[in-house]
Amino acid sequence: MPIYEPDHVEYKTSHGKISIVMENGKQLPAYFAHPQIGGQFPGVVLIHDWWGITANVRRIANLFAQMGYYVIVPDLFAGQIAETPKQAMALVKSLGDDKGYLFVDSALQVLENHHQCNAYVAAVGIGMGGSLAFEAAIKRSDIEAVVAYSGFPHQYYGKFKDVHVPVQAYYGAEEPHITPKLIARLRVELAQSEHETDVQIVDSLGHEFFQDNMDEIMKLKSRDVLKDTLNFLDRYLEGPEKPAKRQIY
Repeated sequence: MPIYEPDHVEYKTSHGKISIVMENGKQLPAYFAHPQIGGQFPGVVLIHDWWGITANVRRIANLFAQMGYYVIVPDLFAGQIAETPKQAMALVKSLGDDKGYLFVDSALQVLENHHQCNAYVAAVGIGMGGSLAFEAAIKRSDIEAVVAYSGFPHQYYGKFKDVHVPVQAYYGAEEPHITPKLIARLRVELAQSEHETDVQIVDSLGHEFFQDNMDEIMKLKSRDVLKDTLNFLDRYLEGPEKPAKRQIY
């Protein structure tokens, strides 16, 4: 992973696989990572892109945990990993119109009530996951923040003015799938919200922000994005020293 030397305290972490029991009784597989020390930490639901939970996604989750967050990555594809765009699109279509967000919503609920989370929770999404993070910002008023990397805004136009939480969105200046016109519309709609919102265009990057095969300039830009993301999350989740939103027994 091309991101190193973050300006935050680094914790030793634990990670592995869990199952989330949904309201309908079905189990949703997920990856988790969190600081090893005791106490309560703010939570991040990390939503993967259309490739599935790849090794790179797990590294990103581990990095957020290293920075002091309890992270859950819901496995929207039940263990399947796409190797080609065609396979990835088939996995996206298998979710239908609402199953993906249902999984994300379940992960957010579980993390908010987890005994090691202080109930301050953010949704952070990559690509397809960024789109689902947008949906969480529109539909949920009980989370604290949303971050979207290369999220597709198309289906949510007309709704962004009603987001319930602060939103930070990032797009590469060389983004191949989402045109500048579409990004400009997103910025205009988010600006109508009563919450803090920001849409940033990052030079030298395309659709992928955290891939392995980056040159030195791209690595520097990725580090800057990560630092900015952590500063944004720190403002609204404020780390383990912030009292929990609800009493935990």
